[in-house]
Amino acid sequence: MVTNLPAEAKAKWLKYMDAKTTEEKIKALQEFLSAVPKHKGTENLVYWAKRRLAELKEEAQLEKKKSSSLGKGLQFFIEKEGAGQVVLLGNNELRNKLMKILTNVKNDPKELPVPGMMEYQDIKIQLINPPPLIFEARALVGKVLGLVKNADSLLIVVKDREEFFNIRDFLENNGIYLKKPKGKVIIDRSRYGNSGIRIVLLGKLIGTNESEVKNYLESFGIKNALVKILGEVTLDDIEKEVFETAFYKQAIIATQEPFSLSDIVVVSLFDIDKLKEAIFRSLDIIRVYTKEPGEKPTSEPLTLKRGSTVIDVARKLHNDLAENFKYARVWGKSVKFQGQKVGADYVLEDGDVVEIHVK
Repeated sequence: MVTNLPAEAKAKWLKYMDAKTTEEKIKALQEFLSAVPKHKGTENLVYWAKRRLAELKEEAQLEKKKSSSLGKGLQFFIEKEGAGQVVLLGNNELRNKLMKILTNVKNDPKELPVPGMMEYQDIKIQLINPPPLIFEARALVGKVLGLVKNADSLLIVVKDREEFFNIRDFLENNGIYLKKPKGKVIIDRSRYGNSGIRIVLLGKLIGTNESEVKNYLESFGIKNALVKILGEVTLDDIEKEVFETAFYKQAIIATQEPFSLSDIVVVSLFDIDKLKEAIFRSLDIIRVYTKEPGEKPTSEPLTLKRGSTVIDVARKLHNDLAENFKYARVWGKSVKFQGQKVGADYVLEDGDVVEIHVK
């Protein structure tokens, strides 16, 4: 059920969403909690907000200790590179060996996560191997979970089924779920100017409609956004995306002893080619090639999230192309005929070639 919050609480939440620094987020979240009415309908939201507040306070303490050796040893954040970022979890010995095979990076993580690049066909995918989890060290666990939440997908390396379930239970206890939801909501407030709320239906709304979704978002002060609906989505799913109370992560399991699951891809540790393909598919991305009129397509693709449109390609190339966009021509499996003329909201597929025309 969608949480019924007073206008003051919604305004405080918007302030939290717009906060830039850790200290600003702490202050805004404290104000939000003070404005949320305490009753059964808000229990889960209050619980999540308090847990997030505790994490932020730990982050603030670590930031203050940057000059100390402990602080320097816990700078975990790694900027994303390549087509996507995948974090490894699970059995320390097995994932260190697998990291070396996939990326040729031979450093074992001790205090800092170790990044490396895996080649897959014509793209590179960033793998991050974090230090071993010491569950008694809350600060370390929090930093590893931060990596997990920021990642595009997870590669869970285990000896057997039992070891996987231990990792899954740990993640779920921290609000991170591996089960793929029926639908996905993407609310992009940062790139859509002052054109109001636009909804792109790549799936369907269940028990609600576009008007209700717009009204709900506007009640939080969100006036301009591009909202993409993939799969089956309810208003509860919209709320979860607004509040960021649950994180759903695509995952692949690489196991020493084979087992099967109905909702997660399980691959043998020894089948490296199949594992690379599974990692690529877990990112849920497409490769798009661009071309100039009369020229051949580029050899290196742009990588975008599945469900991306022609205007997303234009923005990624240059803001001027998006602002002056007229139409595009597309070649590939998404079109009815090659070189088809399409508009800004046309949804692309993997391998498509796009030629953008401007005014």
